[in-house]
Amino acid sequence: MFGFGKKIEIKKIEINEGYRRYVKNPDKIVIICADEQKDFDELHIADAECLPLRLMDDFEEYYPDQDLNYYVYAINPAISERAYKKIYKKGYRVYDLGSFIDYHELEEGLHASKRNRRRKR
Repeated sequence: MFGFGKKIEIKKIEINEGYRRYVKNPDKIVIICADEQKDFDELHIADAECLPLRLMDDFEEYYPDQDLNYYVYAINPAISERAYKKIYKKGYRVYDLGSFIDYHELEEGLHASKRNRRRKR
């Protein structure tokens, strides 16, 4: 399907803009953190889900719906890019949000700042 040397064009969305798009269309977008669960538990985008890069080869088992848009990010932008490629090759609509370090919107996790922490309902 993909020949050696064929370059994949990565569709990118700035991470804060990606979250704002998610807030407007939460039924059409899934935000996925490609970091390990322990890092995700420390701090992550509000409402994001965790699927570590090492599990991305089985993406369709976790996310069978190909009609959604998948936004992927990680602490390290190289991890996010690798996750993007794995998801893209499976035929999903995916966008790379890049590095979590640049994120300033609502957060969840053990180390969420008071300013950006999701309020418990």
